[in-house]
Amino acid sequence: RVTGNRRFASITAGDEHTCALTSRGSAYCWGANYSGQLGTGDVIDTDEPVRVTGNLKFASLTAGDSHTCALTSRGAAYCWGANWAGQLGNGDGGVDTDEPVLVQ
Repeated sequence: RVTGNRRFASITAGDEHTCALTSRGSAYCWGANYSGQLGTGDVIDTDEPVRVTGNLKFASLTAGDSHTCALTSRGAAYCWGANWAGQLGNGDGGVDTDEPVLVQ
């Protein structure tokens, strides 16, 4: 059982991190965070779920190698984490981010 007794509606796993979505659209992530892929506003690894910053509500999310992306119910895409190849889609290739950024 994941620490915190939260109930999740969906879960996704990246290379070294995991993220889950509650039925109310809150995203939580845990694991490695060297590129900010947990979206917690820092680059500190954690072994328990921490809420993604920004109080955004998501309909779905998916974890990549060292980045994470999510969609709101209105179809807006947000990503966070490694951006060495522009995978965050924010036009700022090469700059990692530890918080959700809107995909352009």
